[in-house]
Amino acid sequence: MTAPAIPGLTRHFATIGQRQVHYRRMGPKDGSGPPIIAIHRLPRSSKHMVPFMQTAAEKFTVIAPDLAGYGNSWQLPPPPVAQVNYIPPFREYVDDIDNLVKELGITRAALYGEGEGAAVAFQLVMRDPKRFVCAALDGLMLLSDTEIAVARRSLPAFEPKWDGSHFAWLWAFLREENCFSPWWTARLDTRIDKAMPDAAELQQRLVQFLADGRLGPGPMRAAKTATANTDGGQLGRGYHLGIISALDFKPKAHLPNVNVPMLFTGSPTFHKHVSLARLSSPSKNCSFKLAPNLIEARAAAVEFLAANIGRANPPPPAPPAKPIPHALWEDFVPAKGGQLHVQMNDDVSTVPLLVQHDAASSVGTVEPISKFFIGRRTVLAFDLPGSGESDNTIGEDGIEVHHYAEVLQSVLETFGLEKVDFYGMWGGGFVGLEMALMPQNRIRRLVMSNVFQHEGEERQKFLDNYTPPIEPVWHGGHLLQCWQQMRDQGIYYPWFDRTAAGVIKREPYLDVSMIHERVCSMLKAGNMYRTAYQAHFRYPTYEKLKQSPVPTLIATTKWDPNNPHTQAAAKAAPDAKFQFLDEDFAKWGESFLGFLEAGDR
Repeated sequence: MTAPAIPGLTRHFATIGQRQVHYRRMGPKDGSGPPIIAIHRLPRSSKHMVPFMQTAAEKFTVIAPDLAGYGNSWQLPPPPVAQVNYIPPFREYVDDIDNLVKELGITRAALYGEGEGAAVAFQLVMRDPKRFVCAALDGLMLLSDTEIAVARRSLPAFEPKWDGSHFAWLWAFLREENCFSPWWTARLDTRIDKAMPDAAELQQRLVQFLADGRLGPGPMRAAKTATANTDGGQLGRGYHLGIISALDFKPKAHLPNVNVPMLFTGSPTFHKHVSLARLSSPSKNCSFKLAPNLIEARAAAVEFLAANIGRANPPPPAPPAKPIPHALWEDFVPAKGGQLHVQMNDDVSTVPLLVQHDAASSVGTVEPISKFFIGRRTVLAFDLPGSGESDNTIGEDGIEVHHYAEVLQSVLETFGLEKVDFYGMWGGGFVGLEMALMPQNRIRRLVMSNVFQHEGEERQKFLDNYTPPIEPVWHGGHLLQCWQQMRDQGIYYPWFDRTAAGVIKREPYLDVSMIHERVCSMLKAGNMYRTAYQAHFRYPTYEKLKQSPVPTLIATTKWDPNNPHTQAAAKAAPDAKFQFLDEDFAKWGESFLGFLEAGDR
């Protein structure tokens, strides 16, 4: 699940041109420590580097970026002329990290990389040895031309299927890469002699795989395919791009020219593909060490880099992310106990509109609504604590809606915002209503869509059945449970009432990309999705609406099976307005824009 904050570790976005690069940062409490740039393997993200950061942070300030298109770093722009099956050149991944380091004001640093990240680090050293003065590389792959050709043919597309079978492939892939190197060649001489990770670790890797970076604005957005999901990312579809691109880099050709201290580590558990066994004619600056496991390889890297970096100043404080015109740009905001992830746009200056997602969701779910308001309103969208990319700052036990509201209230105070308009979808609207009822009310106008209140036996059925726990199992069967659970929401209401009485009598909305996006959000939240949903099911909506001190609009679509609840909620609020939303989700914002603008007059 989205976890509590790790003490001393912070997350940031750097704006470089029309893109953003996400990175994690951790170092000594006093701000000292020369910088290490730590680059992850693929298909992982900087989250995979957290144990290394914790190992190195006593001596160094560690900056671990997400490579372009992975984790939360935005994807590289496509070529000016669209190309089928386009693979970005490897140099563009290297450029991106190089530009980040310069943006952060770092003039002298050590490098650490694993797998494809090691290839990026190697290229950075060869490009700028005055800035990158030493490096440690683990698991650098040295393949022959024949092996590279096989690799290019062996990375299948990851495309969501209507039946959820793409998750069965993904789980099998995550298991197989622990058995063979490369994973697509199952032979004795490619066998890896190590234990299979447990289901919880595989689940963490799965969530990283599904976190492909966002597409950017403008021409980049125009290149988006019809199958891409609502949050602008690919959610696994681009996992292969950086892997294939890194195959173009031939490190053996550069070995004789290495002119800074460089350590190569690898594991003897990798049979044929122990990279160290293939090195020949290296520079005298190269050192080699076989490490029995990754933990010891990382410890050896820290020791080597500490001995070779020399005098280097700690990096400057992390600069704030710069706005990107005409786009939703991202940042992290400090909150008590961690950070919240936010999307925003301030092309125009108005009373801000806070767009809030519901349970088992993230800012990606409401992104079409947030995007509509670009150039019309100042817009903010937060991942609730424990959802999306926000830290779980509220725990899991005894959670009610007011706990979420208190966190957002404190964040608005951090932003210095006295008043905001608020739109909330499903249970997200309850958070706005709860904020409006606080002594220091920061809500000017409130829009709630698809609201509900369950009572008595109906409430108990929802509490007992709507949110089964997500329990990773070794064979991956929990993934199909999540897929069918989310898909059935478009067929039955409630989804667990799979009887004739539960059939939704309208044209089914079963868009595969939408279901995939919702499942990915649920998997990222883990069982915090259950915590959020159950708090919403317990919420006394009608009673709270009677107390609402702000102009309120209750809205829904004509097809929503929850409509009786929504219309009852509108009647419960003495001064609330009711209206139907456009059938097209992307036009929901347009439906209630007039209500918000009335507050400006």
